[in-house]
Amino acid sequence: MSKRIYFLTSEIVPFAEEYFLAPFSKEVPNVFIKQDTDFRVMMPKYGFISERRYILREVIRLRDMKLKFQGEEVDASVKSAFVPNTKVQVYFLENEDYYKPTSRDALYSEDDENARKNSERFGYFSSAALTTLNYLRWEPDVIICNDWQMSLLPLFLESDILDNDYFEDVDLIQIVHSKSDKCQYSIEEYESIGLGDVAKEYAEDGKLDSMVSSMQISDEIVFIDREDTDLVNNYKDDETFADVLSKNEDKLNELSIENTNEEDWEKLANEIEEIIEQI
Repeated sequence: MSKRIYFLTSEIVPFAEEYFLAPFSKEVPNVFIKQDTDFRVMMPKYGFISERRYILREVIRLRDMKLKFQGEEVDASVKSAFVPNTKVQVYFLENEDYYKPTSRDALYSEDDENARKNSERFGYFSSAALTTLNYLRWEPDVIICNDWQMSLLPLFLESDILDNDYFEDVDLIQIVHSKSDKCQYSIEEYESIGLGDVAKEYAEDGKLDSMVSSMQISDEIVFIDREDTDLVNNYKDDETFADVLSKNEDKLNELSIENTNEEDWEKLANEIEEIIEQI
């Protein structure tokens, strides 16, 4: 494969794990990198991730980056480490304000009075992940957004907030691993992170699910099912998503994985590769 791939996720085994997204985010990149694909991975650097245990190293080029978020110029820094026993290098986005208080057992909880809202945590991540490309001087052909946490990124990509020199012609893949109400953000939250112009056609009771917007903007939508899930039908049972998916049926892909052995991961990664090649 000759395409350059940017893989964005909120958790990876063993750094952080709340559900199936974490092993997926380890094993699928591992298959691509074994095939010598130019494949780069990024996730938040949560406060509980041990820099000493995983040997996180500073990336000089990605230290004290400047980016726009919530109408202000803010700093962002990135460190890197390898997933143990693999050649998968991970860029870790640092920010004590957004990720330091996060509990290993409740990555996405907003119950703690000091916790940031998920719209802010992952809005900041989206802005920083895109800005990082400018500092890396690396232009991906494809950005893979994993699940609801990364579904704000397509909106930032379409906005005029960021300098888009390095992602003007990028193709987007929204991968769906779950159905969650944690990304039903209020219109005020969208406005707070600079996305006040988000299309509000599907807003209900002053809230809009960011997956709705991502599915409309992305070039491909990929549902990943396991033996005990039926994601597509779960989404189609929701009137809003039923309408969105019917209007975007041409970019809908359904993949599945039954077991989690090496052969199954390789098969799943190869199926994702076929989708990428067809974009």
